[in-house]
Amino acid sequence: MRYQVKAVIVWVAHLFTWPFWIPAIVAYRGFGSERFFDVSAKLLSLWPGRIGQFLRASFYMRTLRRCHYDLAVGFGSFFSHPEAEVGKGVGIGSFSIVGTARLEDGVMVASRVSVLSGKYQHGGGRWGRDFRGNALRLEPVRVGEGSWLGEGSLVMADIGRRCIVSAGSVVTKPMPDDSTAVGNPARFLRYADKPEAAAG
Repeated sequence: MRYQVKAVIVWVAHLFTWPFWIPAIVAYRGFGSERFFDVSAKLLSLWPGRIGQFLRASFYMRTLRRCHYDLAVGFGSFFSHPEAEVGKGVGIGSFSIVGTARLEDGVMVASRVSVLSGKYQHGGGRWGRDFRGNALRLEPVRVGEGSWLGEGSLVMADIGRRCIVSAGSVVTKPMPDDSTAVGNPARFLRYADKPEAAAG
């Protein structure tokens, strides 16, 4: 019943969010510009409370490559690129930023988390280390089903299914299923590993 009610509310929210998502869609699909998407996503991120969550769900349902209506995005959080994909039952805390990512079903993201569009967004161009001269290099980052990204974590590589990224951890290489990321750069522990291994 809860899902049916939320679906209706989000669809009604389309009546209020169309001034945001129609220009964003036209600009991106027609001219390849993300400017309207970026401005709209940031403006809607500042609407507080449950109403803000419904408005953000409506906007992203219309503008992202794929997005389930059950998405819950906290205050101050936003997606930075419309190529992101969101599954069912995804929740994002406050002040988090998600780039070109694929968040699978049941992914939970805490506050102040950054999911980057890969490790080389501003590098690898012909200008070398002069990142201002390099073109953006956006790579989709997958966060597997049922995974949890802890407070203040930074994700630059794929996360497996049913994983936990500990608070403050920095993931720089692909993370296998059913593991826990600890530290900067993150080391991966299996659930079966002894607790003292984390201190080693």
